[in-house]
This record gives sequence, C-alpha cells and structure tokens, in this order.
Amino acid sequence: MEQTLEKCEGYLKLRKLADENIEHGWEDYRVNPKFDWVIERAKHYSDKLSVPINDILNSWVDGCDYSFMNYFQDANQPEINADKVRVFETIEDMLQAIGDKEFRCPSCDGVSTNPYSCNSGEEMSEGKICDWKVYGLFGDLGKGVHVYIKNKLKGEDIFMPLSWED
Repeated sequence: MEQTLEKCEGYLKLRKLADENIEHGWEDYRVNPKFDWVIERAKHYSDKLSVPINDILNSWVDGCDYSFMNYFQDANQPEINADKVRVFETIEDMLQAIGDKEFRCPSCDGVSTNPYSCNSGEEMSEGKICDWKVYGLFGDLGKGVHVYIKNKLKGEDIFMPLSWED
C-alpha cells in the first residue's frame, strides 16, 4: 500500500524545518508558501528523474545547513530543463560527458581547470587576477550549469564546461 506524502519521512522533516522557522520569528504567511513551493518542486524532480519524492525531500532536508527560507530557492533547486540543468546517473557519467577539465569562468571568460573557482590567470585589472567563485554571491552570472547526480540525489552549480558550450 502506498504511503501518503504527509506520512513520509522527508515530508515530516521538511515540515519540522518550516515549523522551526515560524518558532524563530518567521511569519507563517511567508513560511507556508515556501513549504508548498518545496513540495511542488520536489514533485517536479520526482517526475523528471523517476525518483521517489520522499528520497528527494530527504536529500534536500539533509543538505539544508542554513535557513529553510534561504536554502529552498531556484538557485539550489532549479527546475530541470535542458538549458540550465544536466542530469547524470553517476559522477563518472558526468565526468565522461565533460571530457577535458576545462571550464569557462563567467567573470573573466577565461578557461579554468577548476569548475568552482577560477584559476585562469586572467588579469581583471592591474595586479588583480580573476578568482571568481561559482558559490559566491553572484554565482555563475547565468553562464554556468547545474549538474544533478541521481545516485547521490545532489545537484550543484559549476562553471560551463568548454565541451558543452554552444
């Protein structure tokens, strides 16, 4: 017999996180719509990836290491579409698809061998070498890609691999 979503572990953990935010001063009229958004986005992931929604929610809740209200957002759980998200069964599959470890830095347009932090050596201004971080405030400037690994139930933003550029 199939369990209702409201009785699944991932759902209950998520509800607890949301309730803790309300207890710590967030207004319920802000938290509850966010909670609903997370459920809808998890359903989207479940449908697109053919992964049980409870597994998706468990993974997300386990990865939530800061504010519920800030963690759950398009930047961390983007819609799965061909333009901005690539899905792989394993890390090995992703590495094979990337090929050479060359990534386009979104800030300097140089080639980095690190997918998260620019090491291109490009000079941005006199004496200032690019050190852009994809995990910084401005992320990938809309020029990177979100990779999702199904067997890890995790996704993250990286600089765009040169092999994937149009």
